[in-house]
Amino acid sequence: MTTIDAGEQSEEAAAASRRLDRSDVFRAAHTLVRSLDWGGYTPEVIDVLRVAEFLTEGED
Repeated sequence: MTTIDAGEQSEEAAAASRRLDRSDVFRAAHTLVRSLDWGGYTPEVIDVLRVAEFLTEGED
């Protein structure tokens, strides 16, 4: 596979990339909440997102 060096991202491209990343994370959290049996408890998508944020804080 060939890599193309397009130089630095523009501000607009970087902002669009961040929005797409967030929407992918939200969709994944929504799927997780809706697809698992939570034993009578139904978490909100925001709960899953907060846990994910907490777990990834130490990665950077």
